[in-house]
Amino acid sequence: MAVLDALSAPGAVDELGIGQIRDGFANKLFPGTSTLQTRAKYFFIVPYILMELEKRQGLSPKSFLGELERIEGDIIDLFKNKGNIVGYIGENSGRNIKRKPSSIYWSGLKVFGFFRHPSLSIEGYARYVCSVNQEMLNQIMLGKRLSDDNQNDDEDAHKCLSVSGLWYCLPPPEEKWLEKIDIELSRQEAEYLKSRITKSEHSKDSLLAFMCNCDAETVRSIDRFSNIGSFLDIPVHIKQEYEMARRFSDFVYGANIRYNVILTDRQNKKPLEMWDDWVDSFFVKQSFASYNADEAMNYLRINNPRLRRFLNSWKENFLLQDEEAIDDLIIKREIELKGRERAKIRNPEYYTPADSGTLVGGKLNYRFGNVYRLLDDIFSGLEEPHA
Repeated sequence: MAVLDALSAPGAVDELGIGQIRDGFANKLFPGTSTLQTRAKYFFIVPYILMELEKRQGLSPKSFLGELERIEGDIIDLFKNKGNIVGYIGENSGRNIKRKPSSIYWSGLKVFGFFRHPSLSIEGYARYVCSVNQEMLNQIMLGKRLSDDNQNDDEDAHKCLSVSGLWYCLPPPEEKWLEKIDIELSRQEAEYLKSRITKSEHSKDSLLAFMCNCDAETVRSIDRFSNIGSFLDIPVHIKQEYEMARRFSDFVYGANIRYNVILTDRQNKKPLEMWDDWVDSFFVKQSFASYNADEAMNYLRINNPRLRRFLNSWKENFLLQDEEAIDDLIIKREIELKGRERAKIRNPEYYTPADSGTLVGGKLNYRFGNVYRLLDDIFSGLEEPHA
């Protein structure tokens, strides 16, 4: 089980180039999530920072984004100094992290409807805010009242902390929230996040939204993506996508295992044992021959002829029980993706026998590890007493 978990870890390497399918299903089943997300609290930390920056006059887009980066770095230090915070961004790298929380959570904030303008990048948002603030400052200096055109008509916007009117009405943070910052959701935040996931046009019909409404302890007992259907009675309109994703994971899993067999030159017992187990699995015995290798790509409307050819050749060679052809196919696939010089297989510059204890690739979990953490944070917040 530990080996399977390692293979399914966030950021697992996509050596065989099936990432388009993996991400396509993940975006449908768990919209608004990513493998870099850690804790649900950032869905509030990021907009709280941004809405405070909106109130600062005289910032240029560059200084706006610079202040955002500085505050995000300060939060890393605050969490570190508390000593008991788990899962915060920058926990290992400190302030020098390449991707800041605002970048990691920006797409999710738009998907769940926290942010009102889904086409704006964070840089575009900064330019807009600074432009609005400058216009307000110009009118004040000219002694003019702001026209009604510069006010947002949405009732929520009037109540919101946002000056720009680009945010829906979030629950307000505590006074001096930055000094008291914590990684756990308050009950009010948990209720709001659950509401946005289950009501947003872009996520309300997803597996993620359905799981938000399920029994917390049942969801917490699910240890991997492939077991979700065994624990939950998934609605028909979602179950089709879930089962399709699960079948594809089972189908391509053998190719990932075989990649490790080749990579370790058969010197590592783990991938050899895993290969034997997969060959003897229920899916292979009962479903592999009838599996449509084009199913996932057709459903997700992915136009990638080389990937389609690889998946069909993988099925064909396995059914012929031709391990030499299978290995040749996988070697050529990695070379096709990376070029001969960068391919790990049989290239000691990138992979040596000393690495043979570390397996790469694995069974797809479609970000379920990150989703589990998100749901657990929501459930924990909902279990808090009312303020």
